[in-house]
Order: sequence, then C-alpha cells, then structure tokens
Amino acid sequence: MLEIVTGFEIAAGINSETRRRISASGRAVRCVVLLDDGNPGMAAYARRQKASAQEVGIDLQLEAYPSDVVRLTARLEELAARDEIDAVATLYPLPAGMDARTAALLIGPDKDVDGLHPLNAGDLALGAVTRPPATAKACLLMAQALAGSLKGREIVLVGASRIVGRPLANMLLDAEATVTIAHAATRDLAAHTRRADIVVTAAGVAGLIGSDHLRDGAIVLDVSINRGPGGLVGDVDLDAVAGRNVTVTHVPDGIGPITTACLMRNVADAALRSS
Repeated sequence: MLEIVTGFEIAAGINSETRRRISASGRAVRCVVLLDDGNPGMAAYARRQKASAQEVGIDLQLEAYPSDVVRLTARLEELAARDEIDAVATLYPLPAGMDARTAALLIGPDKDVDGLHPLNAGDLALGAVTRPPATAKACLLMAQALAGSLKGREIVLVGASRIVGRPLANMLLDAEATVTIAHAATRDLAAHTRRADIVVTAAGVAGLIGSDHLRDGAIVLDVSINRGPGGLVGDVDLDAVAGRNVTVTHVPDGIGPITTACLMRNVADAALRSS
C-alpha cells in the first residue's frame, strides 16, 4: 500500500554533524540571506531557514532586496568583499533585472551556497562535488536512504532545472544509476516513468504523476510545492495512487527538511573551508 515518508530523520543527522563541526571550529559562522520580504511564501521559507540556522549555530541574517538592480548589484559586491560574512544566499524569484548566474558571479564561488556559480556548477559536472545545490543533494540522500545503492537503478527525473534536475542527474550518474531526464511536456511521460525504480518529480504541476505513471514498488521523490484548494500539494496525485504499492515523499516535509539541512551544511563548508 501507499507509504508516505518524511525527511526529518535524515535532516537531524546532517544538522547534528554540522552543529558539531561549527562548535569544534570555535568560530562564528555568518550568512546573509536576501529576499523579497513582501512575498509571504518567501518570507515564511526564510524564517524556517533562520530557525534551522540557529539550531546548528549559524548566525543567519535576513535582508530585504534593495529597491533596484543597481543597488542589488552593489550590495552583493559589498557582501562578497566582507571577510566577516561567510556565505550569501539569494531567494528566488530574484528581482527583475537580476538572474541567478549573475547573482552567483557577484557573490563569488567561495560564498555561493546554492551551487550556482559556474566554478561550483562546473566542478559538479566534472564529478568533483564541492558545493552541490541543496535540493539536488537532498534528493540524492533520500534516494539512497530509501533504495540503498543506486548502482544500476532506473531513475527518471521529471524537470531539468538548474537547482534540481540537472545537478541531480550528474550526481546520480556518478552513483552509476541509469538516468532519464523528462519534462511535463514529454510525450507519453508515463511510458518513461513506468520503467523507473525511482521517479524524482520537480515539474511544479499538481497532479502530474498518477497511478498509470508508476510501477509496483516504485519510489517517488516529490520535490514540487504547489498550492491547491486544500493547501500545499506536490506533483503526485495522492488520491490516484492511494491503493498502490508505492513510496512517496511527503510535501513539504519529505525533501524540504533535508534541503534546509544541506543548505546549512553548505554554509558551514563555506565558513570552514580554510579551517
């Protein structure tokens, strides 16, 4: 029957190790997170980040985006130059006129904790995973926790974003999985996903994955957070798969807690890289 799993236990293990490393370093770890504080969803996410940071011993400061792209550019350059700031993150969507690559270039590779600077993304593509995007890393950890070794596993990714699908594909290939990348627009998507041992869906389309998309025993990592009439939902139609022998991650408490824990670990890595 349908099993819904959360990521709290995995996240707790990551946070425990991050807290131990920071405590052993004997130094303060500081991160600045810029956001649109007028966006309720973004503000709520940022508050959860701040609570998680406090749990592991990170001084995380929330800061509203400047009023225009010129001021934002100057602020990112300033934060990149300040030695007492270890890490900088920009929550999405970014303000008009600023794109993710430009923001990462302004922040620089050492303080980039989203793994989007070309040097960090390039290392990942070459198999040297130094600063992986937190959500992609969270998916890898959950897949390994639920399935064990990924060697030879058939894994279908639905969505190829720069923070989930593309980096995750590289990490899964390094784990010797067989990886197919699809999209919400893929013709006969179900023909691909039915072959999969593991489906990772990050398409942002509520109800996209139904019973016909899955084989018996499949594991589904539902990364999407969509707003439905009854609250937050993922890409999986849980009513449609209710009678199936499949495992699905909870939305938002499946991949979400692990993502936050991986982000805090990236902050610690940025701070302690020379310690």
